[in-house]
Amino acid sequence: MQFMFAALKLELGDTLYYLLIFAALLLLVKHFAWGPVIKMMEKRRQKVISDLDQAESDRKKAALLANQREAALKDSKQEATQILSTAKSNAEKTKSSIISQADQEAAAIRERASKDAAQAKTDALNEARDQVADISVAIAEKVISKSLSAADQKDLVDQFIKGLND
Repeated sequence: MQFMFAALKLELGDTLYYLLIFAALLLLVKHFAWGPVIKMMEKRRQKVISDLDQAESDRKKAALLANQREAALKDSKQEATQILSTAKSNAEKTKSSIISQADQEAAAIRERASKDAAQAKTDALNEARDQVADISVAIAEKVISKSLSAADQKDLVDQFIKGLND
């Protein structure tokens, strides 16, 4: 039993020695290694948090920009529709104006043509009257063998024309 007690004493002494050395090593590790490792881990944790915050901020900015672009696209579509509507309205007004102007010009041309035709008819009748008068006078001179005065010629022509119209 004594042998056991001595062995136990030896083991107890070794154990205490190992515990003291272990405690000393823990203090050295804590002082030289644990502090820098904790600092490094804290820096890493702060960087990860910062990166996550930045990513969230960037996501919000991207969503905001997407909404702004969508709104701008809607506005540009509405503006394009309004421009087309205005262009169609202007085209209709221009079309109506051109048609109205063409109708007025056509009416003016018809009126001028009608006046020209009436004038041409009047001129033709006057010329025919003059020719008939000249021919009548020539025939009458030959028949009567004398010359008629201008008033006599006019009376003869007017009587002749009245006879033609009846």
